[in-house]
Amino acid sequence: MNKTGKEDTQFLKIEKDYAEKFLKLIKKKFSDEKFIDKRKKVIHSGPYVLFPLIKNRETVNKFIENNVKDLNFEIINAKGEIDPNYKFGSVEEALTGELSENIIELIPKSYDVIGKIAIIEFDRFNSLSADKISSYKKKVANAIVKVNRGVETVYEKKSEVKGKYRLKDLQLIFGEDNPETIHKENNSMFKLDIKNTYFTPRLVFERKRLSLLKFEKKEVIVDMFAGVGPISIQIAKSNEVEVYSFDVNPTAYKYLVENVKLNKLKGKVFAYKLDVAELVNSSNELGNSLKNNVDRIIMNLPEQSTKYIDIACFLLKKTGGVLHFYQFCEKPNSIEKGIENLKTKVNNEGWHIEKILNSKIVKPFSPKSDLIVVDANIKIVQ
Repeated sequence: MNKTGKEDTQFLKIEKDYAEKFLKLIKKKFSDEKFIDKRKKVIHSGPYVLFPLIKNRETVNKFIENNVKDLNFEIINAKGEIDPNYKFGSVEEALTGELSENIIELIPKSYDVIGKIAIIEFDRFNSLSADKISSYKKKVANAIVKVNRGVETVYEKKSEVKGKYRLKDLQLIFGEDNPETIHKENNSMFKLDIKNTYFTPRLVFERKRLSLLKFEKKEVIVDMFAGVGPISIQIAKSNEVEVYSFDVNPTAYKYLVENVKLNKLKGKVFAYKLDVAELVNSSNELGNSLKNNVDRIIMNLPEQSTKYIDIACFLLKKTGGVLHFYQFCEKPNSIEKGIENLKTKVNNEGWHIEKILNSKIVKPFSPKSDLIVVDANIKIVQ
């Protein structure tokens, strides 16, 4: 493409009187195949209309070989101009004519968009020749930006979530290497660093579900693993509650504090850079003030949540409180396994499950396991 935004393009040149018939024929005979390059402008030139064609010669040749009767057309070469108002419906569409169909089939069907940043994982590209992979990835990243007009930077996910702070390795493939962004979700805004904090947009509906639950006025809530605050803030945005939000990651804590200020809240969010396990220490003043004084606890650390049940029982009111307990559980019967795990841990602390308020699969986590949530009312055994 040259500096004017134009590129060499094949056009189907046809008289205006036949243009409508041509379009109907395309829709009828080529409904499952791309033919016209919708990214480029249709040209009206005197008594003719010039339709820009995709780069796939096989499809174009198939049309020509159909020996269409009563259509006076010819295929010409000219400069095609990109239509600035065209919005691609998918990455696959944006890549039509740029990559072959067998390569497009290897592109992941989903990727994460967090503010102005997209994150994609190329788990099926390993079968391709090494000298081509980099070029393919850049084209895919460019397509993601075309489809998502707010996206400016694309990273490749190079590892699973790991370490104390639940971070993943990311490699830049498009745009400026700036991992800080502001993500909008459910009428809230969250500033974060995608390299140094944990955040997934895939829990958007689960966070909304929690925020829409019925809360008592002045209810005391502990968000054990708050991250940059997506759950705490969305609950406090529309409920007159007190949320104590904890995270051990200093970067996540920094953004949690900023995000509390960034959003207009009906309730209050108190942020702490602290491992909640420290709350049980007799010298911990905050732990002493919260002990048996909490109405509700959110335990969104699915890989380790069972290790913190003792902390939850230390904090909850002995008369009863609500746990939102997240866990990775093996299939099949992942929900039943999650409930049984929670029951065992709670019983070991001298508490019991009084009532299961809700239980469901939040999302599949892997071929062998699900992310599940159990909302349970628990109380101490008298």
